[in-house]
Amino acid sequence: MRNAFLCSILLAIATPAYGQSFNIDFGSSGSTPAATYAAAGIPGTWNAIGVLPPFERAPLVDLAGQPSSAMIYMFGGTIMMEVDDPGTSDDHQALMDDMLIGYCDPVDVCIWVENLVVGDYEVLTYALTPSDPARTCPVRVDFGSPGPTNVGGAWPGDHAELVTYVRHTVTPTNNKIALHSGTYNGNFQAGINGIQIRQLSGVSVDPSPSQGETRIRRISPNPSASPQTIEFTLAGTNAGRDLEIIDLAGRQVCRRPLAGLSAGAQALQWDGLDTAGRRARAGIYLARIAGADPGAVASLHKLVRIQ
Repeated sequence: MRNAFLCSILLAIATPAYGQSFNIDFGSSGSTPAATYAAAGIPGTWNAIGVLPPFERAPLVDLAGQPSSAMIYMFGGTIMMEVDDPGTSDDHQALMDDMLIGYCDPVDVCIWVENLVVGDYEVLTYALTPSDPARTCPVRVDFGSPGPTNVGGAWPGDHAELVTYVRHTVTPTNNKIALHSGTYNGNFQAGINGIQIRQLSGVSVDPSPSQGETRIRRISPNPSASPQTIEFTLAGTNAGRDLEIIDLAGRQVCRRPLAGLSAGAQALQWDGLDTAGRRARAGIYLARIAGADPGAVASLHKLVRIQ
């Protein structure tokens, strides 16, 4: 008899940082949000990036504030707008009250982040114009999903998708993410308040991890519309550990307690049903092994469901 997931009540869980992940605020160095500020993504050190000369590189630090190989550069962003929106304060104000803008004459605001490791990424682009609630900015990520999406409106009191930001997923080409606000040769104002980039998974999977590690080895078939087998290894006691499926917003879709399983190679199967017994929608999910402490994440791996 196959091992099925035991689903529990849906819980809101903070999504952990994984691999190369970056928070970027376009503005002055003295007005960046605190590292505890998650915006609509996950918390971590915010890079302060001003207007850069065309194609001049600037280094990025990761969410832990550590130097990385990633570099950012731009073209078409020519002015830093700073406005005091009376509705925002503190970290919201630091992120949303300034904006890198361009006039799409002839190009839109173009941002590149390069030297990324191969894998899948989530990109949150903030594009609410603080001086003009009626303005929307067409935002896109090259080769990303969804396609061009308008973002804008009046500050709603907290982050709201399509008002303050849009969420894309992308597998970079040439180890680079390219994103844009505006329309090529559109001759109108568009801009970006900030960006959050989170690596969802890498492409390499170690088929023979050390027996001393707790980690997911592989998921197969992947992608799939049928049940998927998650192979993993466990080390030591597993009381309080769970194998979880979460969506890209960090919401728990399903979980299986691992208490009672012995150390070594293990495998469980997910039939694609969520907590309520409904079939999960097609898309990208994350399988993870988590400890009793929500921050004690031992492994994270991309899982793709198709129709």
